[in-house]
Amino acid sequence: MKRYLTTQQNQFGQNIGFSTENNLSNQLIASNLKGQYVKLIHIVGGVSEQAASQIWACVSTEPNEGCWTYLPYTAPQSRQSLRDSLQNLFGFNDSTHFLIEVNGEVQGWIALLNPRLEHAAIEIGNVYFSHKMKKSKASTETIFLLLQQCFQQGFRRVEWKCDDCNAPSKAAARRFGFQYEGLFRQDRIVKGRNRNTAWFSIVDEEWPELEYAYQQWLSLENFDEQGFQKQRLSDFLMTE
Repeated sequence: MKRYLTTQQNQFGQNIGFSTENNLSNQLIASNLKGQYVKLIHIVGGVSEQAASQIWACVSTEPNEGCWTYLPYTAPQSRQSLRDSLQNLFGFNDSTHFLIEVNGEVQGWIALLNPRLEHAAIEIGNVYFSHKMKKSKASTETIFLLLQQCFQQGFRRVEWKCDDCNAPSKAAARRFGFQYEGLFRQDRIVKGRNRNTAWFSIVDEEWPELEYAYQQWLSLENFDEQGFQKQRLSDFLMTE
């Protein structure tokens, strides 16, 4: 049985959840994170001119305008408006945003959202992987670095939420190891449209196996000379 399904009985003979403590550190992740293929730069105190120019070069040449459909904002129309949005963290309260740097160039952004520190839960969201980094080692390692830091810090649960119409995001969640939990019907209104929200999560008891799978997938030995993967991330997960 999965540990999260474990129950105990109280003095009234009722089943209740297992006893646990919140071991979360007092501070959220607030530093840069560095992997083999990517560096996550914590946005604090503004965005440099160089970083703004690099990410605008990605946004302004984005070939797929549909990549903005499911985000809560429209495509940035100028370098300055993009820089302002990044510096204002796109209006997400209590969020921690990162620029994603690949080979010395900023190519995307990502955030930790909706921290529920009293419950040791947080969400990965506001993801923009530009056309330069989609389906790449960089995108996978970005998720790995955030997951690793969250669970090392003491979070019990990391969430992924998306519009139920957003098939690529749902597929990515499953590929990254998130488990589907259900549909929140008429959850919110986004850009004047109804949004049913699909919920996914990874809990702490699942992380050790996932961490091993990520590390094996990201190893240099898993890629050929052209940079193509030899095995998929799921190939490194144990099957029951």
